[in-house]
Amino acid sequence: MGSLSCNQIQNENTYRNIVENIRSGILKWGSKNLRDFPWRNTRDPYKILIAEIMLHRTNADQVKPVYEKFIEDFPDFESIVRAGSEKIMMEMRSLGLYWRSDFLYRLAEEVMEKYNGILPLEKKKLMELPGVGHYIASAILCFGYNLPEPILDTNTVRVIGRIFGIKITDSSRRSKKFYKIMQDIVLYEEPRRLSLSMIDFAALVCTAKNPRHDLCPLRDICCFYKTEVA
Repeated sequence: MGSLSCNQIQNENTYRNIVENIRSGILKWGSKNLRDFPWRNTRDPYKILIAEIMLHRTNADQVKPVYEKFIEDFPDFESIVRAGSEKIMMEMRSLGLYWRSDFLYRLAEEVMEKYNGILPLEKKKLMELPGVGHYIASAILCFGYNLPEPILDTNTVRVIGRIFGIKITDSSRRSKKFYKIMQDIVLYEEPRRLSLSMIDFAALVCTAKNPRHDLCPLRDICCFYKTEVA
């Protein structure tokens, strides 16, 4: 992987080279390092939605037992509606943030009423559901249907910002620039595998504190590494 200069995002050829290097480097790393979680072993949009709701601001290891029990007790939207909002709140209380159980129940009601219990495939319709924003809608389409939907969260934004030397702020997850870069990266035949690999790479290597530069396959093209370490 050749070394590329920082701050050349407006140079189309250089930009394309960086995107391709990110894609190949992340996929190679992910082929040996992907983490195993139960919600990753399914393409069921319902199960993916439940996982994404529970994972919001919550550690994956903490979510795992709650998720597994919830899916066993409530295998679909109809079972959520049948159980009632108080029952759903009790099931999710160990994760805190009670508002999640409230909008999950309202979401289930709406999916049953409008879509006969099946999540719509269109992103716009998904985002009209209670509590579903860009991230959850993209996750459903990418992880459930292997569509090239950009997955932008604190972790993937950190990877992109560091590599390209773009300042990262609280609003970066909603930035058109970050969205375009992530969109170009996942425009590939296996966007699901690529997105999961990038999420885990950020969690295990390109960490917020003390990133593992010694394990990073992208350090030769990373502005952060060049300016902060090299």
